[in-house]
Amino acid sequence: MKIYFSNVISYNNSLIHNRYNNSQNSSTYRTKQTFVPKNTISFKQAKIPPEAIQYLNLRKIELKKLHNCANPEALKFFDAERLEGIQNGIKIFEGLSFPKIAYMISILKQIIVYRGCNNRCIHCYAEAQTPFYMRINDFISKIPFEDFENLINGFGELNKRLGFNVFKNTPKNFMALFHDADCSTIYLQDKNGKIYDYADLSKMVHDVTGKAVLFDTAGWNIKDKLTQKRMEDLVQKIVTSNEYDFMQFYISINPFHSIMNKSFELKKKSDIEKSQKLKEIYTDRMANAIYTFLPLFDKKNFITDESLCHFIIRGLVNVDISDAKSLYDYSIRNTWDICRNIHKKLYEMLTEDLMSACPKIVKNESQKRRYLDLVKEFFSYSIAHLEGADISVTNKRLIEKMGKNTFDKYYKKISDRLYNSAEHGKYLKGGLINVNGHFYTTNDIETYSTNINLNYSSKWKPSAPIEPNLRDEIIQI
Repeated sequence: MKIYFSNVISYNNSLIHNRYNNSQNSSTYRTKQTFVPKNTISFKQAKIPPEAIQYLNLRKIELKKLHNCANPEALKFFDAERLEGIQNGIKIFEGLSFPKIAYMISILKQIIVYRGCNNRCIHCYAEAQTPFYMRINDFISKIPFEDFENLINGFGELNKRLGFNVFKNTPKNFMALFHDADCSTIYLQDKNGKIYDYADLSKMVHDVTGKAVLFDTAGWNIKDKLTQKRMEDLVQKIVTSNEYDFMQFYISINPFHSIMNKSFELKKKSDIEKSQKLKEIYTDRMANAIYTFLPLFDKKNFITDESLCHFIIRGLVNVDISDAKSLYDYSIRNTWDICRNIHKKLYEMLTEDLMSACPKIVKNESQKRRYLDLVKEFFSYSIAHLEGADISVTNKRLIEKMGKNTFDKYYKKISDRLYNSAEHGKYLKGGLINVNGHFYTTNDIETYSTNINLNYSSKWKPSAPIEPNLRDEIIQI
């Protein structure tokens, strides 16, 4: 298999993109035509070339004889071209060669369920747009449940046919169901009206891939009763069962959130009262999210053997004295102040909970103190580790906010070799399936479209561009 670039529009150095970049309006793809021999055998109503089955069986025997092969039954030890046809009859892979499917599986890290986020954090590497933006541009923003189910079942069928988990021993030990959406908003509904929450969808993925599944949230509006109820039910489901201990939850706290950003802007305009009110709204929001997820801190992820819930804390580190006045609000020092305010509000919420007739989270003073100490410890640990690292993203919102010269001082430079097409095979190590079934590859600094399109029912529908830094070149597999 060779990866090469189609000769299309040259790259525009500007990070500002105003185009669709969907599979249906890209250049014509160069793909190999697959011919199935006449002397085929029946395998669950799908005609599989006998050569593929013969190679599979012989290769398994060969691999078992290799003493230095710790995990012989992994996709990377097989020649994908010689397994061509093993995917026949699996509808979701219709039109795709097995080498394309194998490449997608080898780097897949995101099966995107929902697009769009109202948080509008200015440091967001995915450049998330709002659900309103999706609607007014008539973009597809959610995968139909039936497409999601067909994809997972398709992977499961491949596992059965090959006799091993195709995701085993792939580089990524996790899977995410989001790219530019807050996980608190993600759920699907089938044609019969049945609701599948994030835990249900994650279990479907884990049962087939064996991967940990990530959940990331920057909180939600505390007046949003539907989301609050959905999150409480999600936590209760996970706490009362060991079936979901493959999940990993992250609560994101940062000064780049749109609410805090607006607060800083008002403060610069000397509107202190409104600025403080917005800060209170944000810290209330985050205290509520932590309060809701506290029971998850008591459980461990059986894959990583770490707490099921963690924090992701962001902020500029080592702010230069010449920029201190303009950038202090976004510094890690100010983030620590935000965390202290959140911790104070969490204390108030737990105290009120303990004094109520029917406590939700804590049953006694000792449990309350343990939770408060645990959160404080996590805050301290996260911020201490952030002190030695910058945020490695490219983001036009931050560039616009800070100015390019200032931005470059606080963010790791992108190596020129990333823009040398001969080097891309080394760096494009993450894959994501969009809600319309189109497959992209990324290194979290730049993103490329590919000529891999899954047979989703929504495959002809346009979606918002996948960021960060979507390039014009198309990777041909």
